[in-house]
Amino acid sequence: MIFKELYNNLGDLVSLWLNYYLLSSLSIFLFTLVLGCASLGPLPPAKPFSQQESDRIISNLQDQGKKVSTFQGIGTLLLKKGEEEIQANLFAVGSNPYKIRLEITHPWGKPLFYIVADEKSISVLSLRDKKYFRGPPHSFDMKELFLYGLDADLTWKIFSGSVPIVSESSGTVSLKPHEISLYNKQGEIIETISFSSKTLLPRSIYFPKKGLSILYSEFKEGYFGPHPLKIKVLKESVDQLAVIRYKSFMPNKPVPEEIFQLNPPPGFEVVNLIDS
Repeated sequence: MIFKELYNNLGDLVSLWLNYYLLSSLSIFLFTLVLGCASLGPLPPAKPFSQQESDRIISNLQDQGKKVSTFQGIGTLLLKKGEEEIQANLFAVGSNPYKIRLEITHPWGKPLFYIVADEKSISVLSLRDKKYFRGPPHSFDMKELFLYGLDADLTWKIFSGSVPIVSESSGTVSLKPHEISLYNKQGEIIETISFSSKTLLPRSIYFPKKGLSILYSEFKEGYFGPHPLKIKVLKESVDQLAVIRYKSFMPNKPVPEEIFQLNPPPGFEVVNLIDS
């Protein structure tokens, strides 16, 4: 009799435990389901940067650019204008303030151009024409070279993979998510920088007055953080595209001053240019 009563009580306890277990499991399942459904809903829209964030990001980009005093890069250069397209090998060397040497050769190794430029002058050795050009920075009117019309600072920043920040900027404003614009004293936007929504690395730069766009991709971790190995330069007004793709890039390595000397070889015609 006693065993029967204990058995019945044990059965009641088991039944109560099973009911509690099933009810708890069902509650957990429903709670998880609700959370899962909530995560599938739309995320809140991204907002433009605050004024403080915009100023801080631009300041960080300027500081980052100042850290690069020299660079050496080896890779390829794609030049495209309209239907014409040229693929070449590239060797680029730069040293601040704004000295740069470019050696452009055919894919099979035949030299095409050697270019040395700084803030005061430009020298171009055209090996296919056996001509040596020299003159002020904007005097070399050869539009098939995408460098035409670019100042020394902008050219240096492009080849060094740094983000150019226009010096005449009077302030910053963020009008769209992941985007910062710089404006001049007249309130006109003179530069717009777009950033990756995931990494906040600079993705593109647009200069509306120049009709010039610079796009960065294929970032690789380097001495001063991620550095772009692929740089696109697009000139809208002349339908011209240049693509720099570095296979190796080394910042802040010693660069001998002699590398920025370019003299005409014997037999080359010397053409003295005047500023345009």
